[in-house]
Parts: sequence; structure tokens; C-alpha cells
Amino acid sequence: MRNFIKQLGLVVLGFSLFTNFTTANAATFSDVKNDSTYYDAVEYLKKKDVVNGYTDGTFGPDKAINRAEAMKIITKAFDIDTIKNYEETFPDVKKDNWFFPFVMAGKEAGFISGYADGTFQPTKQVKLSETLKMALSAAEVNIPKKITADVFVDISKENWVAPYAYYAREKNIVLADKKGQIYPGEEMTRGAFAEIIYRTMVVLEDKGKEFPIYTDWDTYEGTDLPFEIRYNSETWEVIKTPHDVVFFNPSDDNPQFSTSRIYPNSAKVEVTIDENETKSTAEVYFSEIKSFFPEATYKEFNWDKFKALEVLFSDDKMVDWYIYLNSDYILVVYTQYGDGPESFRFPQLIQAMLDTLEYKEVDLNFDGSSEDILANIFENILVEGKGMQMLNTLPDKIIIETDSIGVGTGPVDYYYSDGVDYTFKYERDSDVILDKRKGKTSEF
Repeated sequence: MRNFIKQLGLVVLGFSLFTNFTTANAATFSDVKNDSTYYDAVEYLKKKDVVNGYTDGTFGPDKAINRAEAMKIITKAFDIDTIKNYEETFPDVKKDNWFFPFVMAGKEAGFISGYADGTFQPTKQVKLSETLKMALSAAEVNIPKKITADVFVDISKENWVAPYAYYAREKNIVLADKKGQIYPGEEMTRGAFAEIIYRTMVVLEDKGKEFPIYTDWDTYEGTDLPFEIRYNSETWEVIKTPHDVVFFNPSDDNPQFSTSRIYPNSAKVEVTIDENETKSTAEVYFSEIKSFFPEATYKEFNWDKFKALEVLFSDDKMVDWYIYLNSDYILVVYTQYGDGPESFRFPQLIQAMLDTLEYKEVDLNFDGSSEDILANIFENILVEGKGMQMLNTLPDKIIIETDSIGVGTGPVDYYYSDGVDYTFKYERDSDVILDKRKGKTSEF
């Protein structure tokens, strides 16, 4: 049970949640404080009269939840009628049991059926897989009839819960951990169960829109580029150059010093500007993009007050946005992620970032001189941890030579930029520019 609870708390809930409550409000339950993992979910369900807690004023978020308790919460959450004259159909669910009407309402609604021996087993603990099926069935959402690819590392396309897990993934009701797993067989706590119900209810109230996992993320405001966006600063780095901003989630598996390559468990979102030198109209510009990438899938849409084109390269795990600002500038967003276990969660994180992308007017002036760029790089020579950030301010940089084993250091690369006509000696392990030379040379 603890594996899933830990995963839910640190991964699914690590990004604060959409809510009508603020941390200034007093907590309803003494054991679910304002800073609790499940505060938003429990407060929301209490306000909706879905949960009441115990007589001592606690909610018991860490207690295991059983099937009887789950039935009461689900029927109340999704307005299942429990006021009927039901007959006893389960030998272990009697009319004088407090949970009788909730269990029988669930059976009549069709989202529970009991076990092969005819029992319901009301005191049995509930697993995540069961929670997803019961909650989503009760909510009457559109579950896909066929799944063509594995949903998570631990839920194959053939798994009975795959259609429900797919819906939950697409709507941000659940998120995988860094291993690509959600642990469907783990038993649920009351807090984790409340979170699933809460998110499902919010999705329904918002007419099927994905649950917003970005509410507690930081906001990045562009100073040279006309945008702002939310991102999780705990896992994504920001690399800024005069012409673009890269949000980079590096791989934990391998030392990754550059955004130039995407590793199996890394991802990036890059925002830049294309100066529309030919002054093409939006229609002509989009048509040219489509002709460049005939194998891609396209969607034109309105972004803020601007026309936009989405380009999807599904096999390469890339999505690009071209936002036509005017005849001079197109705001471009490139996204990509690897094919490792984290590929089961990166699409949700990237889509959440794109959902928060907004226009922010700035003075688009790209006349910064090469002297200014060089001066900035020169100031940061021998400054550890800033080497690649500085090199990324040179959009035309290329590696002309590599010493795989430096003298007393790790691998050393020699980067040359034709635009400034300088070569820079870069040591990977410390992420530091060691020296510079005028011209194209590896003689230092």
C-alpha cells in the first residue's frame, strides 16, 4: 500500500491542484491541515457533502479505505440515487448495515457486481485499479472500447483496467512516477481515494477538460520573447539565450549536460522566434510548414488572438506550435521527450505547460550585437555550472573536436561559432568554459 501512496503523494499531487479553497482557510479536519497533501481534495469533497469524517473531527487520510466506505463516497459524489426499497442480494450486505443502500445503489447502477462466490466483501480494502473502474463507471464518462498501446509500464494494453487507466491518464486524474508506473494493485488510503474522486469530479464539472496539475507551478515571464508559461521548477531547468528559452527536464539516469540531444528519460520545451523575412501571410507560412513535413499531423487553432498551427510527429514524440503574431514574427514552441519509462508522464506535463502558455507583449528587438554576447561569455569563463548556458547563446555553435579524456578532467569539447569567430574550450564534468581562442582552432 505504501508504494502507491508515496507515488500518489509525490508525483500526482506534487503540483498543487485546482481548488476553490486557499491556504488562508481554516482546515475542516484536524488531521488534514492546509499544507496536507490531500487538503484540497478533502475540503472540496466536504463542501460538496461527499465526506463527513469521524466524530472526533478527523478524516483519517492515512487509513485504508474499504469497499463499503468507497461505495458511500462514490454514490454521493456522482449523485447515485440511494433512496429505494432494495432487496438483499449479497449474503454479507444486510438491510441493517449502514452501507446497505450505498452498496445496492452501486449494484443497480452497474458499477459493482460482487465476487464469484456471491459476496460483496464490504470490509475488503480497495485497490487503485478497482477505484478507477468504480469511479469512472459511476461518473459515466466515455471510456475507450479498445486500447492499442500500453498505458503505463505496469498496465499493458491487454489489462482489464487499461481503458479506465487510459482515461485517467489523459485527464490527469493519475500520473505515473519516474518509472512509468502507477501501481494498480496497491491498496488505497482514504486520502488517496479522495484525491481520485476529487479530480474526477473536477473533470466532469469542467466538461471533460483535463484536471489542471499546474496551479502551484512557477510562472516564467519572457523578457525578450512575448510569452509567459507555468512550469515545475523542481524538475525543469530554464536555459535562456538572446533568441530562445529552453525548459529542460534532464535525465536522472545519465549525466546530461546539453539540451541538444533528448535522452530516453529527458524532455524539453523550447520557445523561440522566427523572423518572417519573406513577410508571408499566416496561410502561406502554415502551408510552407506543411510542405516541409508532409509526414506530420496538423491542426490549425486560435491561440489568444492569433492564428496557430500545431505539428505533431507522433513517432518522434515531438509537438511543435507555430503562432503567427504578425508579418514580422512567428512565436515557435518546440517540444520533445524521450522513449524511456518517463514517456508515460511527459506528455501530460508538456501538455499542461502548453495549456498555460500565454501572450505577453514585449519589445521584440533582436539587434543585440555579437560583442554583447561575447562580453557575457567572457565574464563567465572558468565559472563552473554555467558553461553550456553561455554556449547556448551562440545558436550556430558546433563541436570541432573532442578530447575524450582531458588532463585531470573529464571530456573536453571545442566549440566554434562562425558568427563571432571564436572557439571555446568546454569541460563537461564541471560544465565550465576553460578558455577561448580567436578563430577556428583546437590549439589551446
